[in-house]
This record gives sequence, C-alpha cells and structure tokens, in this order.
Amino acid sequence: MAGNAHPAKMWPQIAATAIARYSKPGDTVLDPMCGVGTSLIEAIAQGRNAFGVDLEPEWVEMARTNAEAAMAAHPGVRGEVVQGDAANLVSLLADTGLRGKVALVLTSPPYGAVTHGQPDTSRVTGGKIRNRAHRYSTGKPKPESLATSSAPRLQAGLEAVFAGCLAALKPGGYAVVTSRPFTEAGQLVDFPSAVIRAGIAAGFTLAERRVALLSRWDGAKLSPSVTFFHLHNVRRARAAGKTVFARAHEDVIVFRRPQ
Repeated sequence: MAGNAHPAKMWPQIAATAIARYSKPGDTVLDPMCGVGTSLIEAIAQGRNAFGVDLEPEWVEMARTNAEAAMAAHPGVRGEVVQGDAANLVSLLADTGLRGKVALVLTSPPYGAVTHGQPDTSRVTGGKIRNRAHRYSTGKPKPESLATSSAPRLQAGLEAVFAGCLAALKPGGYAVVTSRPFTEAGQLVDFPSAVIRAGIAAGFTLAERRVALLSRWDGAKLSPSVTFFHLHNVRRARAAGKTVFARAHEDVIVFRRPQ
C-alpha cells in the first residue's frame, strides 16, 4: 500500500472487522477522512463499493492509487476518491447518487497538529534522533483542517462531518469511528468522548463502544504496539515522577442512523 508517510493510518484489521460486521457484499462504504485509503482497500477486498474523501491532495492521490490497485485485485466493485472538506460532505455527494444509500461510514478523525511519527535513528541522521511522518500535511495545513483546530472548533467540525455522514447513510446504517485519548500540553484529552458528543449532536444513536487492542500476537505472547516517541515520552514523564501509562488501544465507537 502506498502511503507510509501518512502519520495516522487506520489499522487494517480494525477496518476489516468493522466492514465484515456492519455491512454486506455489494454495499457502499464511505470514509469522509480517508487518508491513504486503508478503509477503502479493505472494503473493496470484501466486495463492497468504496467512496473516500480527504482534504489533502497528496493523500487523495495515494488513496486513488491504493483503491485502483485494490479494484484490479478484486474486480466487480467500484472505488472512488475525491478531494474536499468532509464538513461539506452533503455537497460533495450531491452528484454521486449516494445520499441516503451508504450502508457504512468508517473513519478515523485527525486530532492535534502532529502525531508520534516515525524515528530516524542516529544511524540515519549521524546525530540526534529525528522525527518524520508526524504531520497530517507535508505542506502548510489548510485553514479548515481539523488536525490544527482548537478543541471547540474541532468539536464543531466533527459535528458538521457527522451531520453529513448521517445524511449519506441509509436508515439503520452504521457509522464506525476509531479514536484514542491523547496528551496535549501535559493534559490527557478524552477525544473518544468528544467524538461521542459530536455524533449524538449530529443526530446519531450510540449503538456500541468497543476497544481495539493494538498489539502483536506471536502465538504465545501479546506485545502491545506503541510508537517509539510515545514510549519515549511516557518513560521521560515517569522518570519525572508523573503517573502516566503507554496507550496501546483505540476506542471503536459505533453509531447508528435511526430507522
């Protein structure tokens, strides 16, 4: 899959499980913040049609490349990606015929200007460890980007996105949103609860709240998957006497459009 530079790709196993559980072959899966298109790839692989939206042109191109490769490997289903602001989802879907026809929305909203990224060690840099692939945009972020929003603006932006998702879904359709708590300025931010508030404000019913453990299983040992920089920051905070823990999970929030 193209797109290793994206800072916050959805785990394929989470996407595949949600698609299998909340949709059926021939359905349409929508990701309004699709990044490099992990959710679209998994939808196409399971015989679903896929429609993705992303704000950043660089990720749109990668998502299109990935969707085209998936369609070549799994003929008979459609995959389309458009560039645009998910807060204007109703307008973006106006000419697609998808409004009120989508079976599943599957997405992972961005949060914070940066994520933990990937490390270049001293073997690469010749000196200090360098962080890379830790921003949602390699250029100047767009003003409407949720990733660079303040908390109140992020909440309002999520409500606008979810209102569009509600309009896209058929009655009884599901919206599955992955999110996780994060630390900002030394404070723990309960982002999953903000997602739930935004979904309910947009008109959704909260159907389920699950947890996906981000780990590797070798048949005998469960090893949580924690990024280098997150683990480094946790160790540094604990050395300073703070009570913090490494987070190796995502909340999987399941909304439903009322019948």
